[in-house]
Amino acid sequence: MNKIELFIFDMDGLMFDTGRLSYRGYFNSAEKHDYELNHNVYYYLTGKTDSDIRLGMKELYGEEVPYNEWRDSMNVFKNELLAKEKTVHKKYGLVPLLDFAKEQGVKIAVASSSNREKVLTYLEMEGLTDYFDVLLAGDEVEAGKPNPEIFLKASQKAGVDPAHALVFEDSRVGIEAARRAGILSVLVEDDITDLPVRKGRYPLKKDLSRLRERPAPADFQFHDLLQARNFLAKKELFL
Repeated sequence: MNKIELFIFDMDGLMFDTGRLSYRGYFNSAEKHDYELNHNVYYYLTGKTDSDIRLGMKELYGEEVPYNEWRDSMNVFKNELLAKEKTVHKKYGLVPLLDFAKEQGVKIAVASSSNREKVLTYLEMEGLTDYFDVLLAGDEVEAGKPNPEIFLKASQKAGVDPAHALVFEDSRVGIEAARRAGILSVLVEDDITDLPVRKGRYPLKKDLSRLRERPAPADFQFHDLLQARNFLAKKELFL
């Protein structure tokens, strides 16, 4: 295994507990527009840019239904929740992992499908801006994940060969993007399965029941970021 010189972090659902925030926005929108919603809808759409999420909703529910209105109201509800709570909640183990990277002299990048304004807002909100050497957002690339562009550009901006990088992701599309980039990956999957589901007047037209049966092609998988940190600390990857 090559020496690791760069950690590349996804943001939503990986660094911050925004997966649960997003799903609550999904659910409020589903109630408003009366469409079917389950956890796999979130897992199918997460990690994608806003435009790709809209295309995904069109695929899931059909082009004849008001999927753009649903997506717009999802964003409204999510922003209302964020304004009320004023935090995106750092994931368990995030700060120890970032501190570990700094101790090892490893560069740190954010490569998020969210737009740059949102990335900066969340980092500032949680007091983490100074940790990062590189910021790359979804509105700064041509193609969203699973296209590898964002990870390759993050490596380029950091001045590190992709063979010496390590991606941290919570989504399957992100892990696939890392695989296509030729970058080792760590999966810490976001768990929102305790949140409610619903039936609705607009049902799903795509069967997602087996979505998570096939393992994501990650090189490593952990329950949380502290587990990832402790595993990496035992490996001679930074010499």
